[in-house]
Amino acid sequence: MQGDTAHQEKHFEAYIVQQLQKQGWQVGDTRHYDTERALYPDDLVAWLEATQPEKWAKLCKDHPADPRGALMDRLAKTLEADGTVQALRRGFAIAGCGHIDLSEAAPEDARNAEVTKRYQANILRVVPQLKYHPARELAIDLVFFINGVPVATVEVKTDFTQSADAAVEQYKTDRLPQDPKTKRREPLLTFKRGAVVHFALSDSDIQMATKLDGENTFFLPFNQGNEGHAGNPARKDGEYPVAYFWEKVCQRDAWLRIFHSFVYVEKKDVVDLKGNWSKKETLIFPRYHQWDAVNAMIADAKANGPGMQYLCEHSAGSGKTSTIAWTAHDLIRLRRDNGEPIFHSVIIVTDRTVLDSQLQDAVKQIDHQFGVIAAIDRQKSSKSKSKQLAEALLNGTPIIVVTIQTFPYAMEAIVTEKGLKDRSFAVIMDEAHASQTGTNATKLQAALSLGSKGDMAGMSVEELLEQLQKSRARPKNLSHFAFTATPKHSTFMLFGRTQDGGKPSKTNLPAAFHKYPMRQAIEEGFILDVLKGYTPYQTAFNLAKQLDDTQRVSGKAAKRALAQWMSLHPTNVTQKVQFIVEHFSKNVAALLDGKAKAMVVTSSRAAAVRYKKGFDAYIAKHTEHAGIRSLVAFSGKLTGKQVMHSDDERLNGDVFVVDEKEEFTELSMNPGASGQDLRIAFERPEYRVMLVADKFQTGFDQPKLVAMYIDKKIANDVEIVQTFSRLNRTAPGKDETFIIDFVNSPENVKLAFSKYDDGALIEEAQDLNVVYDIKKQLDAHGLYESEDLEAFKQARFKSLRDITQAQEPQHKALYAATERPSRLYNQKLKMLRDAIATWEFAYGKARANKDEAGMKSADHQRKDAAEQLAALMGFKSGLARFCRAYAYIAQLIDFGDPELENFAAFAKLLGKRLDGVPADRVDLKGLVLSGFDIKTRAEGVGEEPKKPTLKPIGAGGGGRADEPNYLKEIIDRLNRLFGDATPLRDQAIFVNHIAAIAKESDVVMAQVENNSREQALKGNLPGAVQQGVVRALTSHQKLATQVLKADRQAMAALTDIIYELIRDRRIIDLDDLNA
Repeated sequence: MQGDTAHQEKHFEAYIVQQLQKQGWQVGDTRHYDTERALYPDDLVAWLEATQPEKWAKLCKDHPADPRGALMDRLAKTLEADGTVQALRRGFAIAGCGHIDLSEAAPEDARNAEVTKRYQANILRVVPQLKYHPARELAIDLVFFINGVPVATVEVKTDFTQSADAAVEQYKTDRLPQDPKTKRREPLLTFKRGAVVHFALSDSDIQMATKLDGENTFFLPFNQGNEGHAGNPARKDGEYPVAYFWEKVCQRDAWLRIFHSFVYVEKKDVVDLKGNWSKKETLIFPRYHQWDAVNAMIADAKANGPGMQYLCEHSAGSGKTSTIAWTAHDLIRLRRDNGEPIFHSVIIVTDRTVLDSQLQDAVKQIDHQFGVIAAIDRQKSSKSKSKQLAEALLNGTPIIVVTIQTFPYAMEAIVTEKGLKDRSFAVIMDEAHASQTGTNATKLQAALSLGSKGDMAGMSVEELLEQLQKSRARPKNLSHFAFTATPKHSTFMLFGRTQDGGKPSKTNLPAAFHKYPMRQAIEEGFILDVLKGYTPYQTAFNLAKQLDDTQRVSGKAAKRALAQWMSLHPTNVTQKVQFIVEHFSKNVAALLDGKAKAMVVTSSRAAAVRYKKGFDAYIAKHTEHAGIRSLVAFSGKLTGKQVMHSDDERLNGDVFVVDEKEEFTELSMNPGASGQDLRIAFERPEYRVMLVADKFQTGFDQPKLVAMYIDKKIANDVEIVQTFSRLNRTAPGKDETFIIDFVNSPENVKLAFSKYDDGALIEEAQDLNVVYDIKKQLDAHGLYESEDLEAFKQARFKSLRDITQAQEPQHKALYAATERPSRLYNQKLKMLRDAIATWEFAYGKARANKDEAGMKSADHQRKDAAEQLAALMGFKSGLARFCRAYAYIAQLIDFGDPELENFAAFAKLLGKRLDGVPADRVDLKGLVLSGFDIKTRAEGVGEEPKKPTLKPIGAGGGGRADEPNYLKEIIDRLNRLFGDATPLRDQAIFVNHIAAIAKESDVVMAQVENNSREQALKGNLPGAVQQGVVRALTSHQKLATQVLKADRQAMAALTDIIYELIRDRRIIDLDDLNA
C-alpha cells in the first residue's frame, strides 16, 4: 500500500513540476543544492552575471580561489541577520563590490528598459525531492527558489491515499528547524532565515505555515473557498481543485509580486505573567482571500482608473489591516505606461489608532523608505487639520491616514484646492458601515465658495445652489475602497457595484466587489464561531410601589425610568457581579494557561462605574478571586449625582455610596493603569476583565478575550455582530468562547448573525425619490411657506458670499428667515403641552370625585391633544430624517434641483431651532425591589427562518400618541397577574400573544369597539381569552398553566388587560420594557 501511495504522490508531484515548467520555472536537481548554506549556487551566480556582471567580475578578481564561496558566505550571514524577505528586497553589501541586488521587482511602468530587462532575468526554480540534510536521507517534495534563495517548501499528498493533514503532521514531526538528537540547526527550515512559507498540498486542499516549530506549528488554509464555505470547488475542466496554485499563485509575475509587495514581518508588543514586555515577530504571508482581493482591486484600478467603487465584504478577523496595507501600498505604485501615477495619494479613513503603527510597519518593510505615511490626527501640529491635510495632499504624501471625523476636511481640500484639481485620489474606508461620507457637507459648501472667489460675483443664487448640489456627488477623480464585515443597505448603494456598471435597480442590484464571508472564515479556522458558546439568561424581578401616585405619566417614559432604575439597582449590580466573577473563575480563568480575559458590556456609563465599584468590592471581600483585576472603559466624566441610586445606603452599606459632587473618569477609576492606553494596559496579565460602556465594541482585537457578559440591550444587527465578534479572534489553545447574555433575545441575536453568515443580501435598490416623499410629509404640516424658503435662499446666498470676502456671515438674516416657522411650531407645541396638562389635571380631579363621565371626557380631550403633539413632534424628527436622507442620496445622484439643496439647509437650521418635549419626570419614590432572580432562558424551537435581507431607507413618519398610566398600575397589574419573579418581558410576550388570538374573532372585535367595558366583558371576550390561554400552553406553558390553575380573579384580570389592548388598538411595547 505504501508503494502505491508513493507512486500516486510521485505522479502528482511530477505533474505540478510539469505545470510550473509551462509557467517559465526552471527545474533543478538536489545535487546542485548547498545544504550548509541552504542556497542554490548556480542560480545565484547566473543572476549576478546577467544583471550585475561588473560586480561578479570584481568578486572573481578579489577571490580568485573561490568567488562562489565568498559570495555565499556573505549572503548566508545576511540571511541570518536580516531574514530572507529583507535580503531579497534590499540585497546585501560585500567588501570590494559594494551593494548587490538579490532580485528585481516588477517595474511600475514601461519607461525604463534596463529595469524591465533585470526583472525578466529573475530565475524561478523548483527542485523536486530536495535533500536538505548533509548526512541523512531527508527530502522535501518540492522547494521553490528565487535567484538561488529558497522561499517556499511544499509537501505533496494525494486524496487517494492521504489528505493535506498528513502533510501537516509530517511538517510537525519530521521537518524540524533543529535536529533534536544532533542539535544541528537546519537553515532551510529556520524562521525568517530559511523558506518564508511551507505548504501542505493535496489534490483538493492547501494549508500553509510561516514558522515551523514542531507540534506548535500553526497551519492555516490557503484555499479559494467553495460557495461561501471552506475548501475548493470541483473544476469543470477535470483539472485538480488546487490547480489555482500553479496556474495563478505560482504564475511568474504573481509569485515574484508576493515576495516584493506582500510578505512582511509583523511586530507586536507582548507581556508575560511576570509583566515583562517583549516583541513578538510573525511572518505575514497573505491568505488566499487577501491575495485575491488585493490583486483583483489593483488590476481593476489599473484598467479603469479613478472614479470607481470597490466594496470588500470581509468577515471580522479576516486580516483587514494587512489587506488595507497591501492595497494602499499597491495603489500608490500604480502607474500608466508613461509613468503618470493613477492615484497621487491614498487617504485611509479609520478610527483605529492601531492601524497607524501596523501600516507604518508593513509599508516601511515593503517600501524600505520613510515619509510614505502621514497620520493627520496623530500629528502634533499648531496648524488646523484642514491645513495639515491640504499640505499633505499638495506635497503628494503617498499615504494619508485620517479619522472619520477628519475625512470631510480631506474632501474639502480635494474639491477646493486649485493645485489638486488635476490629481486623483484613492480613499480606503476601514469599517465602511460606519462611514458617513457626505453628511458633513456644510464645510464642503463653505469651502466650495472659498475655492471659487472669482466665480462668485457672476453667479446667481440658483447657479450657486446647483454648484453646491453637484459638490455632494462624489468627485470623478476619486475611487473608494471600502472594507467592512457588516455592510448596511446604504453601504451597498454607496460602495457596491452593479453587474453591468449601470445604475442600481431591482434587476441590477449593487454587490460587493470581493467577498470573504463569516461562515467560510469560521470553517477555515481563521475565526471562532462565537454563537456556539452563547447562553441567554433572564434577569427576573418583581417591583412594588409603596406610595400612591398622584398623577399619570407617559407609559414609555415610565418604562424607561423603571429600566434605568433597575439596571443601576444595587441588588441587580451585586448579583450580576457575583454571577460574572464566579462564572469567570469556574469556566474561564484557567484557560489559555491562565491568561484568558473577559469583557462586560454595560448599559450606560453610570452602570459601568457601578459595575467597577461592585466588582472591586466583591473581589476585596472574596480573596480567593484576588487575581481577577478589572479595568473600566467609558468616555468623558460623570458626577456622583449621575451614578447614585435611591437604594444605595439602604441595601449595600458603603459599596455604592458616593458624594453628589464626586467625579468619575477612566483615569481616576483605573489607578493601576497609570494613564496607559487601556488597549495596552489590558494586555497586562493582571487585568482579566474589561468593563465597557460604548467603547471597544468595534475594531478591538484582543485574541485572549474568551468570555463576554452582556448587560445591555444592543440596538441593531450590525452592533450585535460587531460586539460579539470581539471574541472570535483565534489564539493558541483557544477553542471555545462564552457569551452570557442577560438582556437580548436569542432570536434577535441569531437573526443578526444569519444576515452576515454567508454574506449580506439586498433585494431592492434604494428609492432615490424617498427624499421628495419626506419633503411632502413636511410640507403637509403647513408650518412654512414658499416666502420663508425664498427669504432663506437670499440670506444664505449673501452669507456664502460674505464668507468668501472674509466678512462676518449673515447669521442674523438666516435666523430671521427661519423665525416664522420656528415661532409657529414652538407656540403650537406649548399650546398642546398646556392642553394635555389641563386635561390630565381634569382627569385626576374627576377620578378623585369618582366621576366616570368626567374621566372619559377628560381622557378623550387629552388623547386628542396628545395625538396632535405626536404629529407635531413627527415634523421635528422628519426634518432630521430629511437631512440624513438627502446627504446620503445626493451622493448617489445629482438631483439637478437647486431648490432641494436650499430646503436641505433650511431644514437643518430649522430643526435646531425647534423646541423638544422634555422627558417626563417620573417619580420613583417608594419603589422597591421585591424579588430578583437570574436564570437560563428556555429557547423556543421553531422553523429555520428565511435569511433576512438589508432594507433601504423609507420615508418613515407618523408617530403615535403615548398612553398615560399610573406607574403603580403598570407594575402592579403584571406583578399581580403572574408574580413569582417572572420576567416582565416574558409576561408582555404572553399577554400580546393572547390579545392576538382574541383579535382573530370578528365578533369579539365588534363587541369591544361598539360597547362599554361592562357590556364587552359580558360578551364573547372572556371565552376568547380562555381559549387563547389554552392554545398558549404549547408556547408559554409556565404562564398559561399559572393563569389556568389560579382562581377566577387571575383570568378576569388578564381579560381586563386584553380588553384595554384591543380597545386602544395597541400591544405592550417590548422595546420599552428593555429600554
